[in-house]
Amino acid sequence: MHLNSEIISKSKAHPVLTVREGSSPLMLSFPHSGEVYPDDFGYSTALSDADIDHPNDKYMDEIFTAEEILDLSTIRANFPRAYVDVNRHQHDIDRDMLDDPDNWHGRFLPGSVAAGATLFWSKAYDKVIYDRKLTLAEAKARIARYFIPYHQTMTSMIERLHAQHDEVYIVDCHSMTRFDSEARGGKERPQIDIGNRAGQSCAHDLTEEMARLFRERGYEVGINQRFIGGEITLRYGWPEIGQHILQVELRRDLYMSEATRERTENFAKVQADCAAILRDYKTYVENRGQRLAQVAI
Repeated sequence: MHLNSEIISKSKAHPVLTVREGSSPLMLSFPHSGEVYPDDFGYSTALSDADIDHPNDKYMDEIFTAEEILDLSTIRANFPRAYVDVNRHQHDIDRDMLDDPDNWHGRFLPGSVAAGATLFWSKAYDKVIYDRKLTLAEAKARIARYFIPYHQTMTSMIERLHAQHDEVYIVDCHSMTRFDSEARGGKERPQIDIGNRAGQSCAHDLTEEMARLFRERGYEVGINQRFIGGEITLRYGWPEIGQHILQVELRRDLYMSEATRERTENFAKVQADCAAILRDYKTYVENRGQRLAQVAI
């Protein structure tokens, strides 16, 4: 491996997940902010640290950093998105990445193969990640040791909060580049994009409240404009049983340089805005839960 010593030391000291159990019915998910690079990643030595880090939603867990003060439950993947993407379906695998696909134990239901953004990413924004094939053993191990624990843990957390509050509200935290890829037309994206699986992953008022809170602080907001939500939103968004989830995408140029991956002078403002939005959204969902309880009585 050719990562710097700081990242290498992290890989020996951190578990697969970082989890915080809070008492609020609101919880946060950070599936793409991990920076602990497993020793068996084995990506091409032609890639720089910045290349392999580029798919990550860098700083998202810092931008939404008020969870302890607000007593929110959080789950964070400590491993990088390109290694195994927990916001993809378990069978979203590009068979051409495996050394012996005909003997793979599972199914192949591939999604974004052309973009290289399946369960195991093959590209980091047009740069090929591997100069080799993944063995069946290592592909299965990644699912078993990283993908499955994330979703089992998240399921357990949701069930606990649901049992305590009857309703659970999840914000799945992501970031996005300023512009679409050239293949998608290269258009500028909204500063904030809120995905709710085209209205299916949460009650309508929850989307509108989140959008209002961002707009109130001067942000341009789209709803399902660029991303409707991935596997996490699809898997856990069931308003019919009181399980609501939004995918919130922040445009990276708001708080970081997309070229250097460094924080900009606007980082603190965005962080403060997001803390205030979480605080107000928490108040909203908790009051909403009380209203629902009164109606039930």
